[in-house]
Amino acid sequence: MTRRMLRHRIFVTGEPQVRNIHSDPLHVAAERLGVSEDAPHVVDFWAEGSLEEPGADRTFLVVGTGQPIPDGARWWGTTARTADGLVWHLYELPQT
Repeated sequence: MTRRMLRHRIFVTGEPQVRNIHSDPLHVAAERLGVSEDAPHVVDFWAEGSLEEPGADRTFLVVGTGQPIPDGARWWGTTARTADGLVWHLYELPQT
């Protein structure tokens, strides 16, 4: 297996999202996809992985500062403040 640094994207929707990854997140960053008021916010995270072999499905959630954090969630990173003044936090939800 050739290891690579891979980027994964989570949309800021308030809903959990599943991503197939090989290792724990190493870095997080935020951006906005466009310039309109309706342009979605996203949090990207980077993790080592493989393009040749499947990883494991893991469930992530992005929460804003001051928002509730689900019980058992594990924090993986906090983004720098965006141009809109927002800070996002990446959590992984426990397997059920």
